[in-house]
Amino acid sequence: MTRIKRNKILLSAYACEPDKGSEPEVGWQWALHLAEHCDVTVLTRSNNKKVIEAKLKAASLPTLKFIYIDLSIVALKCKKWLKPQSAIVGWYYAQWQKMAYLKIQQLEKENHYDIIHHLTFASFRLPLAVTNHNALSIVGPVGGCEEFPEELLPERGWRVHTKEIFRNLVTRLSTGLGLGMSKYRQANQVIASTNEMKQVFADHEIKSLVMPQIGITGDFLGHRSRQVTGGKDLKLLFVGGVLCWKGLELAIQALAMLPQRVSLTIIGSGPDESILRNEIKRLSLTNRVYFLGRVPHAEVLTLYQNYDLFMYPSLHDSGSFTVLEAMTSGLPVICLERGGPALSVNNHCGRVVKPASRAETINSLRLAVSHYVEDPKRIDAHGNNARQRMLDLYDWRKKAQVMAEIYDNVIERD
Repeated sequence: MTRIKRNKILLSAYACEPDKGSEPEVGWQWALHLAEHCDVTVLTRSNNKKVIEAKLKAASLPTLKFIYIDLSIVALKCKKWLKPQSAIVGWYYAQWQKMAYLKIQQLEKENHYDIIHHLTFASFRLPLAVTNHNALSIVGPVGGCEEFPEELLPERGWRVHTKEIFRNLVTRLSTGLGLGMSKYRQANQVIASTNEMKQVFADHEIKSLVMPQIGITGDFLGHRSRQVTGGKDLKLLFVGGVLCWKGLELAIQALAMLPQRVSLTIIGSGPDESILRNEIKRLSLTNRVYFLGRVPHAEVLTLYQNYDLFMYPSLHDSGSFTVLEAMTSGLPVICLERGGPALSVNNHCGRVVKPASRAETINSLRLAVSHYVEDPKRIDAHGNNARQRMLDLYDWRKKAQVMAEIYDNVIERD
Protein backbone atom coordinates (compact mmCIF):
# COMPACT_ATOMS: atom_id res chain seq x y z
CA MET A 1 0.00 0.00 0.00
CA THR A 2 1.39 3.42 -0.96
CA ARG A 3 1.32 5.81 1.98
CA ILE A 4 -0.24 9.16 1.03
CA LYS A 5 0.47 10.87 4.34
CA ARG A 6 2.31 10.24 7.56
CA ASN A 7 -0.18 9.30 10.24
CA LYS A 8 0.04 10.91 13.67
CA ILE A 9 0.35 8.12 16.22
CA LEU A 10 0.30 8.21 20.00
CA LEU A 11 1.87 5.10 21.54
CA SER A 12 1.15 4.10 25.12
CA ALA A 13 4.25 2.18 26.24
CA TYR A 14 4.62 1.84 29.99
CA ALA A 15 7.67 -0.36 29.34
CA CYS A 16 9.97 1.40 26.88
CA GLU A 17 13.71 1.52 27.40
CA PRO A 18 16.57 0.75 24.97
CA ASP A 19 19.12 -1.99 25.78
CA LYS A 20 17.00 -3.23 28.66
CA GLY A 21 15.71 -6.43 27.09
CA SER A 22 12.26 -7.98 27.40
CA GLU A 23 9.23 -5.64 27.22
CA PRO A 24 11.17 -2.37 27.62
CA GLU A 25 13.18 -3.27 24.52
CA VAL A 26 9.99 -4.19 22.66
CA GLY A 27 8.46 -0.80 23.44
CA TRP A 28 11.60 1.01 22.31
CA GLN A 29 12.01 -0.94 19.05
CA TRP A 30 8.38 -0.41 18.03
CA ALA A 31 8.65 3.32 18.70
CA LEU A 32 12.00 3.70 16.96
CA HIS A 33 11.00 1.91 13.76
CA LEU A 34 7.43 3.15 13.54
CA ALA A 35 8.89 6.68 13.44
CA GLU A 36 10.25 5.84 9.99
CA HIS A 37 6.66 5.65 8.70
CA CYS A 38 4.61 7.88 11.02
CA ASP A 39 4.89 10.91 13.27
CA VAL A 40 5.16 9.11 16.60
CA THR A 41 4.66 10.39 20.13
CA VAL A 42 5.31 7.91 22.93
CA LEU A 43 3.75 8.18 26.37
CA THR A 44 5.96 6.31 28.82
CA ARG A 45 7.37 6.41 32.34
CA SER A 46 9.58 9.21 33.60
CA ASN A 47 11.88 6.53 34.97
CA ASN A 48 12.92 5.75 31.38
CA LYS A 49 13.74 9.32 30.39
CA LYS A 50 17.52 9.50 30.89
CA VAL A 51 18.36 6.49 28.73
CA ILE A 52 15.77 7.32 26.07
CA GLU A 53 16.93 10.91 25.66
CA ALA A 54 20.55 9.79 25.23
CA LYS A 55 19.51 7.35 22.50
CA LEU A 56 17.25 9.92 20.84
CA LYS A 57 20.11 12.38 20.61
CA ALA A 58 22.24 9.79 18.84
CA ALA A 59 19.39 8.63 16.57
CA SER A 60 18.38 12.13 15.44
CA LEU A 61 14.77 11.27 14.63
CA PRO A 62 12.60 14.41 14.45
CA THR A 63 9.49 12.28 13.86
CA LEU A 64 9.81 10.60 17.27
CA LYS A 65 9.17 12.34 20.57
CA PHE A 66 8.47 11.20 24.10
CA ILE A 67 6.23 12.43 26.89
CA TYR A 68 7.00 11.17 30.38
CA ILE A 69 4.61 10.69 33.30
CA ASP A 70 4.89 8.81 36.58
CA LEU A 71 3.32 8.45 39.97
CA SER A 72 4.63 10.27 43.02
CA ILE A 73 8.15 9.75 44.31
CA VAL A 74 6.70 7.98 47.36
CA ALA A 75 4.80 5.49 45.17
CA LEU A 76 7.90 4.92 43.04
CA LYS A 77 10.06 4.23 46.09
CA CYS A 78 7.48 1.80 47.46
CA LYS A 79 7.48 -0.02 44.14
CA LYS A 80 11.27 -0.34 44.17
CA TRP A 81 11.40 -1.46 47.79
CA LEU A 82 8.75 -4.15 47.39
CA LYS A 83 9.92 -5.55 44.06
CA PRO A 84 10.29 -8.14 42.66
CA GLN A 85 7.41 -10.61 42.43
CA SER A 86 5.05 -8.33 44.27
CA ALA A 87 1.48 -7.18 43.71
CA ILE A 88 2.84 -3.65 44.05
CA VAL A 89 4.02 -3.80 40.42
CA GLY A 90 0.50 -4.56 39.20
CA TRP A 91 -0.96 -1.86 41.41
CA TYR A 92 1.60 0.69 40.21
CA TYR A 93 0.94 -0.21 36.57
CA ALA A 94 -2.84 0.14 37.04
CA GLN A 95 -2.43 3.55 38.67
CA TRP A 96 -0.09 4.64 35.89
CA GLN A 97 -2.72 3.69 33.32
CA LYS A 98 -5.30 5.86 35.11
CA MET A 99 -2.88 8.77 34.92
CA ALA A 100 -2.14 7.92 31.29
CA TYR A 101 -5.85 8.02 30.41
CA LEU A 102 -6.14 11.61 31.60
CA LYS A 103 -2.92 12.58 29.85
CA ILE A 104 -4.10 10.99 26.61
CA GLN A 105 -7.34 12.98 26.78
CA GLN A 106 -5.34 16.18 27.06
CA LEU A 107 -2.87 15.23 24.31
CA GLU A 108 -5.59 14.11 21.91
CA LYS A 109 -7.42 17.45 22.23
CA GLU A 110 -4.18 19.30 21.48
CA ASN A 111 -2.85 17.10 18.66
CA HIS A 112 -5.78 15.15 17.11
CA TYR A 113 -3.97 11.85 16.60
CA ASP A 114 -5.01 9.46 13.84
CA ILE A 115 -4.48 6.45 16.10
CA ILE A 116 -3.76 5.82 19.78
CA HIS A 117 -1.99 2.49 20.21
CA HIS A 118 -1.38 0.47 23.39
CA LEU A 119 1.89 -1.49 23.20
CA THR A 120 3.19 -2.38 26.66
CA PHE A 121 2.60 -4.09 28.99
CA ALA A 122 1.43 -6.80 26.60
CA SER A 123 -0.58 -9.05 28.92
CA PHE A 124 -4.28 -9.28 28.02
CA ARG A 125 -5.29 -9.23 31.70
CA LEU A 126 -3.93 -5.78 32.44
CA PRO A 127 -5.77 -2.45 32.13
CA LEU A 128 -5.04 0.03 29.36
CA ALA A 129 -5.76 3.67 28.64
CA VAL A 130 -6.12 4.03 24.86
CA THR A 131 -9.85 3.41 24.31
CA ASN A 132 -12.81 5.80 24.72
CA HIS A 133 -11.06 8.83 23.26
CA ASN A 134 -11.86 10.85 20.13
CA ALA A 135 -9.31 8.92 18.09
CA LEU A 136 -9.13 5.42 16.64
CA SER A 137 -7.48 2.90 18.96
CA ILE A 138 -5.36 -0.21 18.52
CA VAL A 139 -4.34 -2.67 21.22
CA GLY A 140 -1.53 -5.15 20.86
CA PRO A 141 0.13 -7.41 20.16
CA VAL A 142 -1.05 -8.87 23.47
CA GLY A 143 -0.83 -12.40 24.85
CA GLY A 144 -0.64 -14.20 28.16
CA CYS A 145 -3.58 -16.59 27.94
CA GLU A 146 -1.37 -19.59 27.15
CA GLU A 147 -1.74 -22.35 29.76
CA PHE A 148 0.54 -25.10 31.07
CA PRO A 149 -1.08 -28.40 29.92
CA GLU A 150 -1.55 -30.19 33.22
CA GLU A 151 -0.70 -33.59 31.74
CA LEU A 152 2.78 -32.18 31.05
CA LEU A 153 3.46 -30.89 34.57
CA PRO A 154 6.76 -32.22 35.95
CA GLU A 155 6.56 -35.50 37.81
CA ARG A 156 8.38 -33.98 40.79
CA GLY A 157 8.16 -30.54 42.38
CA TRP A 158 4.98 -29.69 44.29
CA ARG A 159 5.80 -25.98 44.23
CA VAL A 160 5.77 -25.95 40.42
CA HIS A 161 2.49 -27.90 40.37
CA THR A 162 0.83 -25.48 42.78
CA LYS A 163 2.01 -22.37 40.96
CA GLU A 164 1.13 -23.54 37.45
CA ILE A 165 -2.25 -25.02 38.38
CA PHE A 166 -3.16 -21.75 40.12
CA ARG A 167 -2.01 -19.78 37.05
CA ASN A 168 -4.12 -22.01 34.80
CA LEU A 169 -7.15 -21.51 37.04
CA VAL A 170 -6.81 -17.72 36.98
CA THR A 171 -6.36 -17.77 33.21
CA ARG A 172 -9.39 -20.00 32.66
CA LEU A 173 -11.55 -17.82 34.87
CA SER A 174 -10.40 -14.70 33.03
CA THR A 175 -10.90 -16.11 29.55
CA GLY A 176 -14.00 -18.18 30.34
CA LEU A 177 -15.88 -15.35 32.02
CA GLY A 178 -14.56 -12.77 29.59
CA LEU A 179 -13.10 -10.62 32.36
CA GLY A 180 -11.61 -7.46 30.91
CA MET A 181 -12.79 -8.21 27.37
CA SER A 182 -14.88 -5.03 27.17
CA LYS A 183 -11.79 -2.89 26.63
CA TYR A 184 -10.92 -4.94 23.55
CA ARG A 185 -14.44 -4.57 22.12
CA GLN A 186 -13.98 -0.80 22.38
CA ALA A 187 -10.78 -0.88 20.32
CA ASN A 188 -10.86 -0.41 16.54
CA GLN A 189 -8.25 -3.12 16.05
CA VAL A 190 -6.96 -5.85 18.34
CA ILE A 191 -3.71 -7.70 17.67
CA ALA A 192 -2.90 -11.03 19.35
CA SER A 193 0.67 -12.23 19.80
CA THR A 194 -0.18 -15.96 19.68
CA ASN A 195 -2.76 -18.23 18.07
CA GLU A 196 -4.07 -19.12 21.55
CA MET A 197 -4.77 -15.46 22.24
CA LYS A 198 -6.49 -15.05 18.89
CA GLN A 199 -8.76 -18.00 19.74
CA VAL A 200 -9.69 -16.48 23.11
CA PHE A 201 -10.66 -13.24 21.38
CA ALA A 202 -12.65 -15.21 18.80
CA ASP A 203 -14.48 -17.06 21.60
CA HIS A 204 -15.68 -13.64 22.77
CA GLU A 205 -16.56 -12.49 19.25
CA ILE A 206 -13.61 -10.09 19.03
CA LYS A 207 -11.85 -10.08 15.67
CA SER A 208 -8.08 -9.92 15.87
CA LEU A 209 -4.95 -10.15 13.79
CA VAL A 210 -1.95 -12.25 14.82
CA MET A 211 1.49 -10.68 14.95
CA PRO A 212 4.49 -11.66 17.08
CA GLN A 213 5.28 -8.93 19.55
CA ILE A 214 9.04 -9.32 19.35
CA GLY A 215 11.59 -8.84 16.58
CA ILE A 216 15.28 -8.75 15.71
CA THR A 217 17.30 -5.59 15.15
CA GLY A 218 19.17 -4.88 11.95
CA ASP A 219 22.49 -5.05 13.80
CA PHE A 220 21.86 -8.60 14.91
CA LEU A 221 20.56 -9.63 11.49
CA GLY A 222 24.07 -8.89 10.26
CA HIS A 223 25.50 -11.18 12.95
CA ARG A 224 27.71 -14.02 11.72
CA SER A 225 25.60 -17.12 11.19
CA ARG A 226 26.51 -20.61 12.37
CA GLN A 227 29.63 -22.17 10.91
CA VAL A 228 29.37 -25.80 9.76
CA THR A 229 31.49 -27.95 12.08
CA GLY A 230 30.89 -31.39 10.61
CA GLY A 231 31.41 -33.06 14.01
CA LYS A 232 29.91 -36.44 14.81
CA ASP A 233 28.39 -35.24 18.10
CA LEU A 234 25.04 -33.46 18.09
CA LYS A 235 24.96 -30.54 20.50
CA LEU A 236 21.63 -29.12 21.68
CA LEU A 237 21.40 -25.67 23.29
CA PHE A 238 18.84 -24.01 25.54
CA VAL A 239 19.09 -20.33 26.55
CA GLY A 240 16.67 -18.83 29.05
CA GLY A 241 15.34 -19.04 32.58
CA VAL A 242 15.71 -22.44 34.21
CA LEU A 243 12.02 -22.94 34.87
CA CYS A 244 9.92 -26.06 34.47
CA TRP A 245 7.39 -24.23 32.31
CA LYS A 246 10.17 -23.84 29.74
CA GLY A 247 9.79 -27.60 29.15
CA LEU A 248 13.33 -28.47 30.22
CA GLU A 249 12.24 -31.53 32.18
CA LEU A 250 10.55 -32.86 29.02
CA ALA A 251 13.71 -32.13 27.03
CA ILE A 252 15.88 -34.00 29.55
CA GLN A 253 13.61 -37.05 29.48
CA ALA A 254 13.73 -37.02 25.66
CA LEU A 255 17.53 -36.77 25.82
CA ALA A 256 17.64 -39.97 27.88
CA MET A 257 16.09 -41.80 24.89
CA LEU A 258 18.62 -40.46 22.39
CA PRO A 259 22.10 -41.73 21.46
CA GLN A 260 25.01 -40.98 23.79
CA ARG A 261 26.53 -38.57 21.30
CA VAL A 262 23.62 -36.13 21.77
CA SER A 263 24.17 -33.58 24.56
CA LEU A 264 22.31 -30.55 25.95
CA THR A 265 23.84 -27.31 27.22
CA ILE A 266 21.73 -24.98 29.38
CA ILE A 267 22.63 -21.29 29.55
CA GLY A 268 20.72 -19.47 32.26
CA SER A 269 19.61 -19.94 35.83
CA GLY A 270 16.38 -20.10 37.77
CA PRO A 271 14.44 -21.46 40.73
CA ASP A 272 13.79 -24.90 39.21
CA GLU A 273 17.43 -25.81 38.63
CA SER A 274 17.54 -28.22 41.58
CA ILE A 275 14.52 -30.13 40.22
CA LEU A 276 16.22 -30.48 36.87
CA ARG A 277 19.57 -31.49 38.35
CA ASN A 278 17.88 -34.22 40.38
CA GLU A 279 16.16 -35.49 37.24
CA ILE A 280 19.46 -35.45 35.33
CA LYS A 281 21.11 -37.44 38.10
CA ARG A 282 18.22 -39.92 38.25
CA LEU A 283 18.50 -40.53 34.51
CA SER A 284 22.33 -40.81 34.63
CA LEU A 285 22.75 -37.84 32.28
CA THR A 286 25.30 -35.80 34.24
CA ASN A 287 27.89 -36.37 31.51
CA ARG A 288 25.49 -35.18 28.77
CA VAL A 289 23.80 -32.12 30.29
CA TYR A 290 25.93 -29.05 31.00
CA PHE A 291 24.89 -25.99 33.02
CA LEU A 292 26.78 -22.82 32.11
CA GLY A 293 24.73 -20.54 34.36
CA ARG A 294 24.22 -16.89 33.49
CA VAL A 295 26.40 -15.68 30.63
CA PRO A 296 26.72 -12.06 29.40
CA HIS A 297 24.44 -11.48 26.43
CA ALA A 298 27.26 -10.51 24.07
CA GLU A 299 28.97 -13.82 24.84
CA VAL A 300 25.75 -15.78 24.33
CA LEU A 301 25.47 -14.37 20.81
CA THR A 302 28.84 -15.92 19.94
CA LEU A 303 28.08 -19.22 21.69
CA TYR A 304 25.18 -19.98 19.35
CA GLN A 305 27.85 -20.74 16.73
CA ASN A 306 29.09 -23.74 18.71
CA TYR A 307 25.84 -25.73 18.67
CA ASP A 308 23.71 -27.66 16.19
CA LEU A 309 20.10 -27.36 17.38
CA PHE A 310 18.18 -25.05 19.69
CA MET A 311 15.89 -26.91 22.08
CA TYR A 312 13.04 -24.74 23.39
CA PRO A 313 9.94 -26.78 24.38
CA SER A 314 8.31 -23.96 26.33
CA LEU A 315 4.73 -24.46 27.51
CA HIS A 316 3.45 -20.86 27.69
CA ASP A 317 5.82 -18.31 26.21
CA SER A 318 4.09 -15.48 24.36
CA GLY A 319 7.42 -14.91 22.62
CA SER A 320 11.10 -15.68 23.06
CA PHE A 321 14.01 -13.46 22.04
CA THR A 322 16.40 -16.40 22.38
CA VAL A 323 14.48 -18.40 19.78
CA LEU A 324 14.86 -15.48 17.35
CA GLU A 325 18.54 -15.14 18.18
CA ALA A 326 19.15 -18.85 17.63
CA MET A 327 17.32 -18.80 14.28
CA THR A 328 19.17 -15.69 13.16
CA SER A 329 22.42 -17.48 14.04
CA GLY A 330 21.44 -20.35 11.75
CA LEU A 331 20.19 -22.89 14.29
CA PRO A 332 17.10 -25.01 13.62
CA VAL A 333 14.70 -24.85 16.58
CA ILE A 334 12.74 -27.64 18.22
CA CYS A 335 9.71 -26.25 20.04
CA LEU A 336 6.19 -27.16 21.05
CA GLU A 337 3.14 -25.98 19.13
CA ARG A 338 2.41 -23.43 21.79
CA GLY A 339 2.67 -19.67 22.18
CA GLY A 340 5.08 -17.41 20.36
CA PRO A 341 7.70 -20.00 19.36
CA ALA A 342 5.03 -21.85 17.36
CA LEU A 343 4.68 -18.71 15.20
CA SER A 344 8.43 -18.27 14.80
CA VAL A 345 9.27 -21.85 13.84
CA ASN A 346 7.94 -24.13 11.12
CA ASN A 347 9.02 -27.56 9.88
CA HIS A 348 11.24 -26.02 7.22
CA CYS A 349 13.47 -24.39 9.83
CA GLY A 350 13.08 -26.78 12.78
CA ARG A 351 10.50 -29.14 14.21
CA VAL A 352 7.22 -28.02 15.79
CA VAL A 353 5.95 -30.72 18.17
CA LYS A 354 2.24 -30.96 18.90
CA PRO A 355 1.71 -31.54 22.65
CA ALA A 356 -0.19 -34.68 23.59
CA SER A 357 0.11 -36.97 26.61
CA ARG A 358 3.32 -36.80 28.60
CA ALA A 359 4.79 -39.97 27.07
CA GLU A 360 3.74 -38.98 23.54
CA THR A 361 5.17 -35.47 23.88
CA ILE A 362 8.53 -36.72 25.17
CA ASN A 363 8.69 -39.27 22.37
CA SER A 364 7.82 -36.59 19.80
CA LEU A 365 10.68 -34.45 21.11
CA ARG A 366 12.95 -37.47 20.74
CA LEU A 367 11.80 -37.98 17.17
CA ALA A 368 12.35 -34.29 16.43
CA VAL A 369 16.01 -34.55 17.46
CA SER A 370 16.35 -37.93 15.70
CA HIS A 371 15.24 -36.19 12.50
CA TYR A 372 18.64 -34.44 12.56
CA VAL A 373 20.62 -37.33 14.04
CA GLU A 374 19.62 -39.48 11.09
CA ASP A 375 20.44 -36.84 8.49
CA PRO A 376 22.84 -34.13 9.75
CA LYS A 377 22.62 -32.30 6.40
CA ARG A 378 19.18 -31.13 7.50
CA ILE A 379 20.83 -29.03 10.20
CA ASP A 380 22.44 -26.69 7.72
CA ALA A 381 19.47 -26.62 5.33
CA HIS A 382 16.99 -25.85 8.11
CA GLY A 383 19.43 -23.45 9.78
CA ASN A 384 19.65 -21.42 6.58
CA ASN A 385 15.86 -21.43 6.33
CA ALA A 386 15.61 -20.26 9.95
CA ARG A 387 17.88 -17.31 9.31
CA GLN A 388 15.97 -16.37 6.17
CA ARG A 389 12.68 -16.52 8.05
CA MET A 390 14.04 -14.01 10.55
CA LEU A 391 15.18 -11.72 7.72
CA ASP A 392 11.78 -11.93 6.05
CA LEU A 393 9.42 -11.68 9.03
CA TYR A 394 11.15 -10.53 12.20
CA ASP A 395 13.33 -7.61 11.17
CA TRP A 396 11.99 -4.67 13.20
CA ARG A 397 12.04 -2.47 10.10
CA LYS A 398 9.73 -4.85 8.25
CA LYS A 399 7.51 -5.37 11.28
CA ALA A 400 7.10 -1.60 11.62
CA GLN A 401 6.14 -1.36 7.96
CA VAL A 402 3.45 -4.02 8.47
CA MET A 403 2.15 -2.16 11.53
CA ALA A 404 2.06 1.12 9.59
CA GLU A 405 -0.06 -0.64 6.95
CA ILE A 406 -2.41 -1.83 9.70
CA TYR A 407 -2.76 1.80 10.76
CA ASP A 408 -3.67 2.75 7.19
CA ASN A 409 -6.25 -0.04 6.97
CA VAL A 410 -7.89 0.94 10.25
CA ILE A 411 -8.08 4.58 9.20
CA GLU A 412 -9.39 3.68 5.73
CA ARG A 413 -12.25 1.53 7.00
CA ASP A 414 -13.32 4.01 9.70
